[in-house]
Amino acid sequence: MRPTGVTLIAIYHFVGAIFLVLLSVALMVGGSLLGAMFGAGGHRSIGGMGVGLFIGIVGAVFTLVFAVIAGLAGYGVWNLREWGRILCIVLAAIALLFSIPGLLMMGVHLGLFMGGYRLIRIAISVLIIWYLVQPEVKVLFQRSPVAVPQV
Repeated sequence: MRPTGVTLIAIYHFVGAIFLVLLSVALMVGGSLLGAMFGAGGHRSIGGMGVGLFIGIVGAVFTLVFAVIAGLAGYGVWNLREWGRILCIVLAAIALLFSIPGLLMMGVHLGLFMGGYRLIRIAISVLIIWYLVQPEVKVLFQRSPVAVPQV
């Protein structure tokens, strides 16, 4: 039986993966539009069109890679795999590393909305790490070797 916390963490990563796929599509479309706008200036703007497409494609590939990683983390936790637990802890730690500096800069830019978002993101990351290192949760991810019947 899968605990509720593990289910919530898996759903969190699946939703994140879906969001990243949608973001990737938006970047691809935006890069195409940007390239079309740069290319509308005539034959001298061909280089600008390439820059717009390049930005869109690189951004889309980058977010797709993270979507796959988030999807794998969700799959691994959902199926109670040790590698999934470790991957979720690593992703939460990375999220902490990127959220804390932005939170410290909140006062400089007066970005209250983004500061609130970062606080929630930090809280979720800390909770994920805390939950997945609990001894009773760690035990769920330990696979016991299959016993070979003695003949």
